[in-house]
Amino acid sequence: MINTPYALKDSRPNRAWLALAACMSYAGIEPVSATDMPPAAAEAIAPAAIEAAPVPAANFIPADNPIGSLLLSRQHPLLARADFSRVSDFVVQIYQANNFQPIWLNANRSEKNLNDLFGMLDNAAGNALSPASYDVERLKQFVGSPVADNATAAGYDVALTVSLVRFLHDLRQGRVDPRDVQYPVHIAPKPALDIAGLLKQHLETQTLSELAAVFEPKAKQYQQLKRVWNRMQLLAGQSALHEFKPGKQLRPGDKHPHIVYLRQNLLAMGLIADNVNPESKVYDADLVEAVKKVQQQQGLKADGVIGVATAALFNRPPQEKLAQLELAMERSRWIPDPSDGPMILVNIPAFELWAFNSPDDANPLNMKVIVGKSPDKQTPVLWEEMKYLEFMPYWNIPKNIFEKEILPKAANNQGYLASQDIELVRHQNSEEKGGGSYLRARQRPGKKNPLGRVKFVFPNTADVYLHDTPSRAAFNRPRRDLSHGCVRVAEPKRLAEFVLGDQQGWDKDTIEQAMSAPKTRHVTLKRSVPVLFYYATTFIDHADQLHVYPDIYGQDELLQKALNKLQAPTAGTNQLAASGKAAAATSSQ
Repeated sequence: MINTPYALKDSRPNRAWLALAACMSYAGIEPVSATDMPPAAAEAIAPAAIEAAPVPAANFIPADNPIGSLLLSRQHPLLARADFSRVSDFVVQIYQANNFQPIWLNANRSEKNLNDLFGMLDNAAGNALSPASYDVERLKQFVGSPVADNATAAGYDVALTVSLVRFLHDLRQGRVDPRDVQYPVHIAPKPALDIAGLLKQHLETQTLSELAAVFEPKAKQYQQLKRVWNRMQLLAGQSALHEFKPGKQLRPGDKHPHIVYLRQNLLAMGLIADNVNPESKVYDADLVEAVKKVQQQQGLKADGVIGVATAALFNRPPQEKLAQLELAMERSRWIPDPSDGPMILVNIPAFELWAFNSPDDANPLNMKVIVGKSPDKQTPVLWEEMKYLEFMPYWNIPKNIFEKEILPKAANNQGYLASQDIELVRHQNSEEKGGGSYLRARQRPGKKNPLGRVKFVFPNTADVYLHDTPSRAAFNRPRRDLSHGCVRVAEPKRLAEFVLGDQQGWDKDTIEQAMSAPKTRHVTLKRSVPVLFYYATTFIDHADQLHVYPDIYGQDELLQKALNKLQAPTAGTNQLAASGKAAAATSSQ
């Protein structure tokens, strides 16, 4: 649950809290002082500063220089997307290192470097990026045309650099900044690489073709998706891949000519091994097990029987599947580069958690989870470090939950708060926060506490966390977006064992004791554990199996709209067309 405490300044009482105080008075409950509270939670940690090279002040860019003039304007009339302000700082750094002189079209012009540049942009499709987004064909025309003067050479040179920087930035960070998309996200951008220094190095050694690998995301999920993307690209030309239309219900052991097409689909999804008998028309045991997995992912009855709904899952055109993979690859560019240690991953639309001891862990801990309810209580996308656990935690009741769910019951039942182990706490603000005090409602540890017996805390601005729950039945539901925003875990003891696995003094017995103790216990981790809350409707697991999940929050549509906006022509398009005609005319003279 998103836990924003309900605060009340002494000088500003409100009616909700007066009602609560009255209810507690009637119930015979005394407010609890702050000194009775368990140890305070750690303050939320601000994101680390993003590493980037210093950007020169505008007055250091020579306005009388044709390159400087373009850099100051942050607009390039030769590019389909004229506005390059998003990457202008990096472009300025590149030209500042070269005294604002051309780096491509100069006296030492290297045809190999130019060919490597065009090859890199032409191969953008291998990373689910479009070469057209980087004006590659237009740039080839310009480079192949006679250069009339220094201003023309400068314009072509900057166009080449902007297109390269755009590609490298999109490859590493993503085309869409997730903070600009209208859904909860709490992930800082990856640290910027020294693009000016790297480009200079690769130009001098004529190894530009190796530069893309430096910027390509290192997250395992990205690399897995990339392999499937390129395999699906090859299969997209096979029309038979989307012709699985049996026309009747198929049961295990049945024969049908279209079983061949079913095999092709499952092979493309990585759910079966390479075909040993690709022409077999039998719906055999291997196919049945693979179909059951797909049915389970989509919330259908996992019985292996292929009816209309199941057949439709394999009837999607290849381009639709590629579009979903493209969205998944864009999201995976937001994931920070992996570290060598443990990590916890929650895939929100999958309603599942994986805990890895290392990026290559072949047997991760896996369990069901319950996530935030759609549409207004969504679990946010985030990347944070788990710092501590609380066994037998108090629940600090958020303001919105208190007002909507608890106060109405308390108003109609004088004994309700006492019966639910709810108490008032007076908390003193620090001088840095303006002093004063406020009242907060909290629920004592116990069987009625919705946080259960343990919560796992990774301080974050959304104030969400992983926690146990006394309500176990909901884990049996196929769709589990039911919480207020936090993530409930099905096996809290096993997760605690994972987190405290290498911490001295903790084992299965001590964890069990802490989860049944009468008092709250705060345990600081000796080594923090990265936690990723991720939203992937197309996901590849540790066994290289492709999974497709329902878009429970509608985030695929939002991301697709954001990507479509980037592809829309800008004001530079008309000028680009005119420039193309001018270049052609110059070439013919």
